[in-house]
Amino acid sequence: MLAIQIIGILFALFAFIVTIIKFKEKKISIKEFIFWSILWFCIAVIAIVPWTTTIIANFIGIRRGIDVVIYLSIIVLFYLIFRIYVKIINVEREITKLVREEALKKKRK
Repeated sequence: MLAIQIIGILFALFAFIVTIIKFKEKKISIKEFIFWSILWFCIAVIAIVPWTTTIIANFIGIRRGIDVVIYLSIIVLFYLIFRIYVKIINVEREITKLVREEALKKKRK
């Protein structure tokens, strides 16, 4: 086993443990727990048997396995950026609502 495989496995294991802790502390939802658990599991599998990416690549019609990993990583990153964007918009709306309510309370006094 190569050093990078060991690092990948240890990273996935560490990240999964942190995910479990965050779920138990109720800091992430069940959907988020499942998403992150699947992601860490996939990273561990790829670290243990890296040729699986080549099989997936050939099935999809891509030449190299690493290209599949890069494409999927970009897709996941865009998804996460979108989720963060939506959360930021919601927080901004909530802050605006609270500031307006507070301003109206002060004006009434």
